[in-house]
Amino acid sequence: MAAIILVPQIYQASGPRRWGLPTVVGGDEPHYLLLLNSLILDGDFDLRNNYLSVHEGSNQAGVNFAGSSVDHHTTYWFGRQRLIWRDLFIENVHWWPRDSLGHLIPLVKVGVDPAIATRPEAPAHPVGIAVLLAPIVFPFRGTPWVEHIAILCAGLATLLAAYFYQRILRYFSTDERAIWVTTCAVFLASPLLFYSRSFFNEPFITAAILGAFALSLVPSRPFLAGVSLAIAVLMKPQNVILAIPLSLLFLRKRDYRSLFIFGLPPSFACLLTLWWNSRLYGSPWLGPYPFYRGDLWVGVKGLLISLRRGLLWFAPALICSIFCWPRLLRRFPVEASSLLLSSTFLFVLAAWSAYWDGGHCYGPRLITGAIPLLGVGLVYAFKGWPFTWGLPRFALYAIVLAGLVVNLLAVTHYADSWEMTPLAILQRFLRL
Repeated sequence: MAAIILVPQIYQASGPRRWGLPTVVGGDEPHYLLLLNSLILDGDFDLRNNYLSVHEGSNQAGVNFAGSSVDHHTTYWFGRQRLIWRDLFIENVHWWPRDSLGHLIPLVKVGVDPAIATRPEAPAHPVGIAVLLAPIVFPFRGTPWVEHIAILCAGLATLLAAYFYQRILRYFSTDERAIWVTTCAVFLASPLLFYSRSFFNEPFITAAILGAFALSLVPSRPFLAGVSLAIAVLMKPQNVILAIPLSLLFLRKRDYRSLFIFGLPPSFACLLTLWWNSRLYGSPWLGPYPFYRGDLWVGVKGLLISLRRGLLWFAPALICSIFCWPRLLRRFPVEASSLLLSSTFLFVLAAWSAYWDGGHCYGPRLITGAIPLLGVGLVYAFKGWPFTWGLPRFALYAIVLAGLVVNLLAVTHYADSWEMTPLAILQRFLRL
């Protein structure tokens, strides 16, 4: 498993350079990397000078974006109105004038106050990923190694998530075959494999969520579980909702002391987020990216069955877990309910968003953290109907294998697989 996750970091089957250290490709990746560079180089989250340096040729947003007109993922609040950089500035930086030293002068759109160009640019993403990785990459600041190490950390975070996941599965089952089939279905036959090569939040959030559950079960480590959840909260504040189902794991034993200890780190993370909001956006209640509510039913359908984002196509083995959850709930009512409730919360929050598709990405990005929680049911796949029969069991293996092939092809053709459907990925492979 480690080889399948880590080899795509240095080998890509497509492109002019097959072997080499990983670089960011697109979507939100360059903006997370720039946010990290802003923290380790400047010690702040004002991205204005960092984006300007990218336009002038630096690699702070990745070597592939040096000297480009990359969009600024920054947020401006005017009272309760949120605007983004492209609402205010001419997007083609090659049209911008230069000062006497040759530096670019930001050019605002007609009707926009020119003074906006001198204001700090606050990030349009939570800053948790930068805070988490800054101590690791700080010794390499100012070098291309920051980009390579940041992406490698995503792969290592995925392996850590798999370790935590097996701890969770062994709480529910001693069947090694079921444990490994479930682990492979979740980490190799789903978009988690693709994102292990990326510089998105998702690998780190998944590891943090699974760590919170693993450390809340036996043996219970309430403070470390709380720290793990706090990391997930710093990366996406809405993850604080997982404190509700996680609390059930302590309440079932009436362990109020452990519950209090568990709650301290995520509470601190919430207070820190409010403080950052106040400093960066002028109010604790204004953040980088508010929740834009969409049509829940549209989001549910999209995340389940749409060709580009549907869980059915990108992680087909999870459908089989539906048959297994009833047995798991009967055997472990509180623990299984906590996991199922958490996955439901994450799924509904993503589906209810107006931007449930996750922007420019691969598969159902916004619910990758819920995939392992949904997949836990598979650990009971061989304990009852229908997988005790030969044909359904063979079908389960075949579905896991199909998911592995699609996602392995995607991650080994990382730069080419964005926005592609599984069928298109397979068709491309057959034409090679």
